[in-house]
Amino acid sequence: MNRPDCRPVYSSVLPGKGSVIGEALARHPLVKKISFTGGTSTGRHLAHVAAEKLIPTSLELGGKSPTMVLADADLEQAARGICYGIFSSAGQACIAGSRLFVHRSLYQPLLARLCELASGLRVGNPLQPGVHLGPLINARHRQSVADYVALAQQEGGRVLIGGEIPADPQLANGSYYLPTIIEGLNNEARVCQEEIFGPVLVAMPFDDEAQLIEMANDSVYGLAAGIWSRDFPRAMALGVAVGNRHRVDQHL
Repeated sequence: MNRPDCRPVYSSVLPGKGSVIGEALARHPLVKKISFTGGTSTGRHLAHVAAEKLIPTSLELGGKSPTMVLADADLEQAARGICYGIFSSAGQACIAGSRLFVHRSLYQPLLARLCELASGLRVGNPLQPGVHLGPLINARHRQSVADYVALAQQEGGRVLIGGEIPADPQLANGSYYLPTIIEGLNNEARVCQEEIFGPVLVAMPFDDEAQLIEMANDSVYGLAAGIWSRDFPRAMALGVAVGNRHRVDQHL
């Protein structure tokens, strides 16, 4: 960072492999605190390093965040917010709303609207105007996302939209993946429990609030959650039951 109001000593970028550069920085005797955003396994390792040095840590790790749509939600606002919550940054965000729980009364119309919105998202170079989804971090990760979608189908899931690389040859040779919506799985499926870190949304209906809370909390992750409802007190009470949350707007 080279700005007149920010001397280099305040911020330095060291490109390189995390297992090399990150390890050296974390273990350096002059480092008195570790702040890390990334994968859970790496965070666990850094916590061990910090414990050995007796220094504090701030860790923001993986997530499999639930987005909950109650029966009184505004369908259009919810659909647009859900698309933003999972497809922005091509789903490569720790707090991406990758598990969608919808009250059964709204389930079919909401999924239909989500598919309409997803079909209108343009995949490509994010530096170009009108592009909504850029690439995944690399080809290996794109294959990991594709493998999860294939696994979802093996587990009985139905791909409503996406589920493949773009047909455009220029995009097919990159690390791009189409926005994907899957239904037909229960919350115990691997794609509902494991962080995919890509543009993949798994939708499930619920019938009552007790069932919703049970499904939302049935995860090893607890980073974030989204709630769509017109009833503020009810949404806040539900938020307490499921932990970290955004009311009405994912990424609020």
